[in-house]
Amino acid sequence: MRAVRISGWGQTPVVEECPPPARGPGEALLRLRATSINPVDLAIASGRFYGETPDPPFVIGAEAVGEVVESDRWPAGTRAWCLTTTGGFGEVFVAREEALVPVPDGISDEVAAAIGIAGLAGWMSVVDRGGVQAGETVLVLGASGVVGQVAVQAARVRGAGRIVAAARTKEGLERALSLGAHWFVALEDGADLAVEFRDACAPGADLVIDMLWGAPLQAALGAARQRARFVQVGNAAGATATITGGALRGGRFDIRGFSVFTERREDLARAYRELADAVAGGAVSVQVEALPLAEAPIAWARQAGGTAGRKLVLVP
Repeated sequence: MRAVRISGWGQTPVVEECPPPARGPGEALLRLRATSINPVDLAIASGRFYGETPDPPFVIGAEAVGEVVESDRWPAGTRAWCLTTTGGFGEVFVAREEALVPVPDGISDEVAAAIGIAGLAGWMSVVDRGGVQAGETVLVLGASGVVGQVAVQAARVRGAGRIVAAARTKEGLERALSLGAHWFVALEDGADLAVEFRDACAPGADLVIDMLWGAPLQAALGAARQRARFVQVGNAAGATATITGGALRGGRFDIRGFSVFTERREDLARAYRELADAVAGGAVSVQVEALPLAEAPIAWARQAGGTAGRKLVLVP
C-alpha cells in the first residue's frame, strides 16, 4: 500500500510503498477514504507532541475516515471516523474498535474528515467545555481558522446573544461575519486590544474561546464579566501569557484547557454525531480542499505555512 511516513523526527514526510498493517486484538482494519492534515500532525512528526507516539519511522496521520474491512465489532463496509494519533495517512490503517464513530449519510468523506479534530475542537470548546448558554456573549480569539470558524457557528447554533470574532486577516473576519459573528476585532499590530475587546463585548464576555494565548488572551481578560469561562484550545500567538493573580481572583475567572486527545471516547463520539448532523442539516459549514495522497508533502508544507481557513484533506 501507499502511505505517508517520516523516517526521523522533524523530517519532511514522504509517500512510499510499505506493507499494510495487521490488526490486533480490539482493533479494526479500514480502507482509507479521506484524512485531514492538522497542526498536531506537524507536532507529532517533530517529536513535540505531549502524548505517546512510536519512534520513527512510522506512518503519520492523527485521524482518518475509512471503510471497515475487518472487525469483530463493526460490520464490513461501515464508514467511520476515528482518532488514530498515527497511521491515518495510509491507504489501509488500523484503529481501536472503540474509537470508531460511524459517519452519518448526508456528508462526504472529505467533510467527514475535516470536521474531526478541527471541527470537534471548535464545537466542543463552545458546547461542552465552555458550556455556552443562550443569550451569552462569546469572544472567539483566532476566528479565521477552521477551529475558530466552527466555534463561531457552534455559538450561533446554541443561541449565543452576541458573538465577537477576533482575527488577523480581513478575509478571516469577513468569513466569521458570514458564519454568524455579530462583531469583529482586527488583531492589528499596535492596536489597543484591551480597549477594542472591551468595547466589542460590552458589558462583558461570558465565554472566551482562545486559539491564540499570549497577548490577545491577556487583553481579553479585561473584556470579561465576573465568572467568565476561558477555554484554551491553542497558542498560535505565544506559548506563554502573563495573568496577574489579582485579575484572576477579582474576576473569579475559570480557565479551562481543551484537547480532543484528552476527551473521553464516548464524549468525542457524541459530539462528532452532533456536529455531523449540524453539517448535514446546513447549520454548520467548513471550507474543504481535497488533494491526492500522493501530494501529501505539498499539503504538509501548506499546512505549516497556514491554510487561509481551509481544511486540507487527503484522499487516496
